Formats: sequence, C-alpha cells, structure tokens
Amino acid sequence: MDKWDIIIIGAGNGGLAAAATAATAGKTVLVLEKHNVPGGFATSFVRGRFEFEASLHELCGFGKNEGEGGTRKLFDELGISNRIAWADVPEAYRVISTSSGNPVDAAMPFGVEAYIDKMEKYVPGSRPSMEKLFALAKDVSDATAFMGTIEKYDFEVIKTILKEHLNFVRTAPYSVNDVLAALEVPKKAQDIFTAYWCYLGADCGNLSFIHYMSMVYSYLTLGAVVPKGRSHDMSLALASVVEKNSGEIWYNSTVTKILSDGGKITGVELADGKKVYSGHIICNCSPNTAYARLLDADMVPQSALKRANARKFGARGFNVFLGLNRSAQELGIKDYSVFIYGTSDSREQFRHMCDLDGNDGQATVCLNLADSDCSPEGTCILYMTSLFFDDVWAKVRPENYVKTKRAVAAKMIADYEAKTGVKIKEHIEEIEIAAPMTYARYTDAPQGTIYGYLAEDWDGVVPRTMMEDADNDIAGLRFAGGWGTQLSGYSSAFTSGHDAAVQTIKDIEKEVGTNE
Repeated sequence: MDKWDIIIIGAGNGGLAAAATAATAGKTVLVLEKHNVPGGFATSFVRGRFEFEASLHELCGFGKNEGEGGTRKLFDELGISNRIAWADVPEAYRVISTSSGNPVDAAMPFGVEAYIDKMEKYVPGSRPSMEKLFALAKDVSDATAFMGTIEKYDFEVIKTILKEHLNFVRTAPYSVNDVLAALEVPKKAQDIFTAYWCYLGADCGNLSFIHYMSMVYSYLTLGAVVPKGRSHDMSLALASVVEKNSGEIWYNSTVTKILSDGGKITGVELADGKKVYSGHIICNCSPNTAYARLLDADMVPQSALKRANARKFGARGFNVFLGLNRSAQELGIKDYSVFIYGTSDSREQFRHMCDLDGNDGQATVCLNLADSDCSPEGTCILYMTSLFFDDVWAKVRPENYVKTKRAVAAKMIADYEAKTGVKIKEHIEEIEIAAPMTYARYTDAPQGTIYGYLAEDWDGVVPRTMMEDADNDIAGLRFAGGWGTQLSGYSSAFTSGHDAAVQTIKDIEKEVGTNE
C-alpha cells in the first residue's frame, strides 16, 4: 500500500498519539520512524545491570481514577491506561537554594490543603495569600477546561469567557512573578512555589501565570505517576493501538523529503528512494527542521519562516544517569525529586543557565522512591538534569567535548552531595552522560533542545492558543509534539498529537464534503 489517509513523520509522543487517535477513528495511517523502536525521548537504555529512563521524570496530573487528568482521559479513550503499570510519585518536590541572604530548603507535599499547611510552616503568615492563589488557580483550571471544548472563537464564546471566566482574562497577560506580587505572596513563599519553573522552560518573569498555574494545580491536585516499565511502556502501548487498528509503523525509515505538486502536499520520500503518498501529513519534528530540510522552499510561506525565525529554541538538555551500588535508604536519599538552584531568583538562575561554566541548577530524581523494583536489590538510580538556555555547547571544540561534559557532570554530582548531604560519588557503578549533542543526534531536535520553543510571554500558551489557526500555514501539514500550542512536556506532547489528528480528520472531512 502506498496511499494513506494520513502519514505521520516520527514516532515520538506526539506522533504516536496522533497515529493512535487517527487509526481508532478509522483512518488509514502510516507512521515513519527513523529508529528501530518507537518513542523518541520516551524510551530507555541499559548500561550494565541498570535500565535507565531516557527523559521522563514524572507524568504530571495523570490521576488515579478513570477520566481524571487530560493524559488519563486520552489514554482511557485509546484503551491503554490499564495496560501500563503505574507507580505513584510520593511527594511533590524538594527545593534547595543557597543564594546569599535568602536560603531555601523546603520539601512540599501533594494536595492543595497539605501544600498550604506546609507552606505556612516554612513561611508563617503566608496562608492568606496562598489561599487566594489556589482559589485563583481553581478559576484558571476551570477556564482552561472550558477552552478545551471550544472549536471556534465567536461572539458567544467570548461572552461566556467574559461572564464566567473573568479571572482567566485578568491574568492572561501576566507572568508568574506579576501575579504572585499582586497577591502579595511573601518572597520566601514565592521562592518555594516557583521551584518547578525550569520544567516549563522559561523564568518566572517571562513564564505565563496561566501556563505555570495550570500545570502546578493539576500536579498538586492529581499527583504524578511514572510507568514501572519506563516511558517506553507508553510508547509500545500507543504503537500497539496503531497496529491493532490497521495502521502501520515502518521503522528504520528516514523521511528525506515532503513531496508536493502544484502547491499541495502529496506524500513523502524516504532515504532509500521509496515514495508513499498522502495529502495529509503530521510532522513530529520541529518546523525549523521541516522547513529547512524536508520541504521545497516555494512550499514554505514567508509568514511561516518569519514565525519560526522569531521564536527562540527552548532549554537544551544535559543529563547524568547514575546507577549506584547502594539502596536509596542506605545512602540516605529521602527525596524523589529535588531542585537545586544557585539562586531562588529564577531570572538570575536563567542567566546562569545560559553559561557553560556558571550553570548551577539541576533537577535530580531517585526513581526507586516511586518504584522500589526499578533497579537490582541493594542499588538505586539517580537521574540528574541540567538545562542550558543558550547554544553554549556549540562553542566547545570537538577535542574538548568529552572532557567538558565530564566536568559538567562532576560539578552536578558535587553540588548534589554538598546541598543534600548525601554522598554518592564513591558508590557510582554505572554512569552515562547525555549532552545537547546527544539529543540533537537521536531526535533531530535543533541544538539539542528538549523543550521545543522558548515559552516567552509573547509566545506562551495563551497567545499560541489564540493564534493556532495562523500556525497552520501549509494546507495538509500539521505539527505534533513539543513545538505546538501547548508547548513541551510529556502530557502536552500527547495532547498535541491527539489535537493534530482531530484537526487533520476534520480537514479530510471538509475535502470530502467539498468534492461531493
């Protein structure tokens, strides 16, 4: 078969969710994946006797019951929620900042009431402002849920938003820092509350309050989970949905060109010269990659080029994977997830993360505290992540690359030991280091970014949602994954793929209606 309803380039989270959604809707679907396994970032690898998770720290807001949380709803719809063994993340996070004059060390729980109670212990007098903050968060969450039901913004929809979701409108233009200051949240409480900013890929002076609050509220109310079989279990489950619904996934199949004729998308060409055809393509890679390498220049409107060039790439990933020859209990590791910052000022920390030598931020996870069986008995696994918000690794000369990445990894290990008091260096049995070049090579992510485009105030969730139609510059081509409306992250990538498939199915139905 060489003619399909929809061709999907890339079997990452977004591509697999798009393929599964379209296949279950009865469309003929072909997924083309350059690797020999599905998943993209959602995969694992083995070193010695340890199986390491490549990227997932936790799946936020999944929920414990059917229909809870956006990702849970999607997985329920596709019939895979109960096919994956889940482990609950035990607590929200710990944040440590040793900035001069304003140190922070706080371990925070799940549950809004428990969170506010704990905050009051750390910051006496913070309760009134935190209660106002979470009441506002509930309003924003309700509004966000309503936005998800909107197919077209018209007068009646705008009227409903202004009448029933006014707090969404009031906060939409403002950053996290703006709203926290307006609510008079004490500075130390702000420092504790904003710990999660690095996972959303922008500092709190530029990060949309609605984006951050929607994520944190879902996270605290629904908790978080990790798949016991690593994120690859999710990839395999989605792939099986595609194949059981008569879709196909071709592995070791690199797309080298998106074909067109007369200004219309017609299919793709593979590295081996084979051509397959469809008038509808969902691309699970960056627009920059598609525009520069896959499409003929005359197929890319100037508006698309200008938009892609105006956007900045988000955080580039740097990870240290550690297999330790002692258990978490023996080592004294008590925190599943700990954020370590040189400063609690996210804007200053962001600047640190634009410097190869000055980067002193990390997020470190001990998977065993959620899944005790994830490594051999008497051992544990640590995942250390640091982010770089500039292409500083491009300045490293090839002959210095190995030495440099080892030095960065050694600094992260030393910082973790110094800030937590837990000694791990002498217990390292396996170590693997992934620099931005690793991610660029494996996923084709430009400059090794793991967060798509930078979530700046002018290009955050709200403006992207309002301008979603404008992003579809090329008829027959849509994008899925971390480059879309909801920005990067596991949950948002799944949602992005689902939405791209739904919109593509509507495109097909419109074409059928026009031709009848």
